[in-house]
Amino acid sequence: MPADMKMGPPTLRVKDLQKQLFFYENDLGLQVNRSYKTNDDLEAVDLGFKGKFTEYKEPLLILKHDPNAKQTIHNFAGLFHFAILVPNRKNLAYAYSSITNSKINFDGFADHLVSESLYLHDPEHNGIEIYRDKSRNEWQYDTEGYVIMDTLPLDLESLLSELSKDEKKNTTFPNGSKIGHMHLRVTNLERSVKFYQKLGLDITYDWSTVGASFLSAGGYHHHIGLNTWHSLCGKVHIKGEVGLDVFEIMVPDNSFIETLARELEDYVQKTNQNELLLSDPDGIMLLIKSY
Repeated sequence: MPADMKMGPPTLRVKDLQKQLFFYENDLGLQVNRSYKTNDDLEAVDLGFKGKFTEYKEPLLILKHDPNAKQTIHNFAGLFHFAILVPNRKNLAYAYSSITNSKINFDGFADHLVSESLYLHDPEHNGIEIYRDKSRNEWQYDTEGYVIMDTLPLDLESLLSELSKDEKKNTTFPNGSKIGHMHLRVTNLERSVKFYQKLGLDITYDWSTVGASFLSAGGYHHHIGLNTWHSLCGKVHIKGEVGLDVFEIMVPDNSFIETLARELEDYVQKTNQNELLLSDPDGIMLLIKSY
């Protein structure tokens, strides 16, 4: 996988579009940049920042309205959370302040040693992580070369000290944020790890003893997280279910897409010169496209 690959916007299939839009627009401070019909004749909206797309002219998030979407059961494969990467620590403080001012409850907070994170979910229980990366100079590695990550308490008092009294009244989500990684629920960790390695990603943190693994390109701490914490031997994803419909990986040229289409032929759903739609071993859809 090219080191300069980027994560593109996830598409969420939602049952109640208005409730979801109220959350993302009013509580998170995003904005609808475009509304349109999808190829399967469903309404979709692109969400971003103040009329501007994020890097590479992509929205941050896409909502796809399907009032007849099937509900998932407790051990489904699919989205654990999508992760929004903000530019720096002060922006993370802005995000925390903005969401707190919107009266939204957080699910938790964490210092992962390589990053600092806020966790919450939308009205249809899609998991969301908002995080900032620490400098790579602060990252540590074990004797096997894996990056060392952990889940420690986040110092919220220190985080808020990044803001002045007036700045704490901010209700705008930080512009310049982008999707940093996707974390997926899978039914067989070893099988899924092998698939994403075939995609060209390297294991960066092996936590398989407790049911999770993390993979990336270019030495990043992770672009893809996988876990079986609630989904071990569970139900694979079925098209038309609520939650994650597809997520995107963006690469700089088409040659990699052509190579990948040959090497992952059994997983290909659709391909052309610029895009490759794959279904992973749990039926989770991912779109590889050039930017």
